Amino acid sequence: MKKTIIGVIVTTLVLFVWGFLFWGQVLHSIPYESWKQTGDDGQAQEMLKKTFPETGTYYVPGTAHLPLDRLSMIARGPVAMVHINHADDIPTQAESMIQGFLLNLVLVTLLAVMFTVAGAKTFRDFARLSVAVAAVAVVMIDFGHIVWWGEAASWVIWQAVYDFTGLLIAGHLLGVFMKTDLQAQSLT
Repeated sequence: MKKTIIGVIVTTLVLFVWGFLFWGQVLHSIPYESWKQTGDDGQAQEMLKKTFPETGTYYVPGTAHLPLDRLSMIARGPVAMVHINHADDIPTQAESMIQGFLLNLVLVTLLAVMFTVAGAKTFRDFARLSVAVAAVAVVMIDFGHIVWWGEAASWVIWQAVYDFTGLLIAGHLLGVFMKTDLQAQSLT
């Protein structure tokens, strides 16, 4: 149990560093090249404040329309899902980092529980489960965003790369700590 707790802590720290390197433009800025740029960000921000008055997620055209009217609006386009966070609701960078660290801690802890429930013993068990979990998560969540919410594949692919590699790193590293020492067990 002690090795598992140490493994969870070390893996959480490594995953946090990986996220910083991947998203913090330390290694590259390629993911952000998939974002589009408005002609005037200041004007766009003013329009967003007026059009989307509350922090939240908006889908345009919204569901308040009659079904046939909404379908007609969708056919005419454009269609958008907009996530708005007004300035008074935006966490500080330190708060975001703490929340990200805690999210990683929960993720790694859940992976450790899953590995235990699955009966993983050898490093190979952990590696196989890591690949399976990463593939399932990326297909369901990341590619689901493309299929169900119309997110641009050029952006989602970077989320998928991060999610897949992060889960592989976490699962494999946890495996180093959690694997059963079969040779020591056979001597007892």
